[in-house]
Order: sequence, then C-alpha cells, then structure tokens
Amino acid sequence: MTRSHITLTTALLACLALSACSDDKASQGAPPPAGAPSASGKGEAQPFKDDTDVPLTRQLDRGELTQAIPDAEDVVPGYYPGSLHKSMPGEPDDCAPPKAPAPAGWRRAGSGDYDYQGSTVSRGIDLDVCQFDNAAHAEAAYDRWPDRDESAPVQVRTPVGEESVFLAHSGSSGTVYGYSRSGTVIARVRVEDAGGDPTDAHDVLAATIKRLQQVQAGRRATATATEIAAAEQARG
Repeated sequence: MTRSHITLTTALLACLALSACSDDKASQGAPPPAGAPSASGKGEAQPFKDDTDVPLTRQLDRGELTQAIPDAEDVVPGYYPGSLHKSMPGEPDDCAPPKAPAPAGWRRAGSGDYDYQGSTVSRGIDLDVCQFDNAAHAEAAYDRWPDRDESAPVQVRTPVGEESVFLAHSGSSGTVYGYSRSGTVIARVRVEDAGGDPTDAHDVLAATIKRLQQVQAGRRATATATEIAAAEQARG
C-alpha cells in the first residue's frame, strides 16, 4: 500500500470513529418519546389526577391554606366578602361542636366569610377548614362535628370528598350545613336563608376541597363553585 493510500485510509477511519461517537452522544442526550419508560427503569410517568377523590395527606402551611379558601368571586355568584373574609389562623374550637373540647390532632384552621349582595333578608355563607396530623384524628373530629339538633339530612347528587353530609335546619330560614372530610382535612359550610336547598352549600364545599387538592399538588388554587356546578351538570 502506498503512503497516499495509508494516509487516506487513516483519515477515513478517523471520520467513521468521530461519526459513531457523535451518534452515540446524540442518542444518549435525546429525550425519550412521550409515554416512554424513564431511564431509571421505574416505568411510565403517571398522569396527574386532579379531582376531589384524592385524599389530602400533605400538611399545608398557613399560606397554602389561605390560598385554598375561596375568595368571594370563587363562591356562588352574588356574594361578596364579609367582615371576616379570610380569617387566619383559626382555633381548635373552630373544629369542634359547641362547648366540646378541642379535637385531638388539630394542626391549623382557617375560615371564609361571605355576604349576599342585594338580598332583602339576612343571608350569608360561613366556611371553616381544619387540618389534622393524620386521617384517623380528622375522621374522629368529622364524626363529632355535625350539629344534628333540629335538623334533617338532605340529599345531594354528588358526594364531596371521602365522606360528606348535608343538614337542613327546621327553622323558617332553612339554614343548610354541609360537612366533608378528605384525608387529614375536614371542612364545614353554613348557608343562611337557604330554604333547605343544599345546592349552594354543596358547590362551595366541593370547590373548597378541590382547591385544597390543587394546592397540595403544587398548583395554584383556581377552582370555583360555578366551575364545579358546570362540570357536574355536564356529567349529567
């Protein structure tokens, strides 16, 4: 083989080696196709589940709980902020029946206060949200919380959270109370002058649980009572 042939052969081999190395690096650095298993071998990424069936487990700090409590525009149309619009932090007594001891495992609480605009009668919505250190303590507090004196259960089409109950007071105004639990969190809403109709109580409670789930997942709380009602109506 002549010297020129040797030089040409060496150059070709060097080019092939560089090309193979470049191809190998490109294949390693390229992102995997959508839905492909990760390089760690742990399988495919699961889609985000953004609904009220996911129990609340992460302990939320004061700022997160404040964000999750709806603003006036997030509740039923026609309401505006009350005098105690977003009250933080709450007290253990806010999460127990009247004159009952503070519930075990209480961590923090917050509340929302909303008045009805343009009504000729006293009408308002009061919301309380309480978080506990574990689901067992939350469940025990939830079981004690509902005020069943002079009230009767009313049915709603869609439950809220892991368990919920709605009660209508037997008085002429028909005040409705809604109670719900999701994991370590319990929530209560009272709608005055509701005429025994649980619709507003249900929608505000469902929006609150949904917003808590959004915050737990690291998202901004955006759910509204109107959005909840529209989604349920679309599902029929």
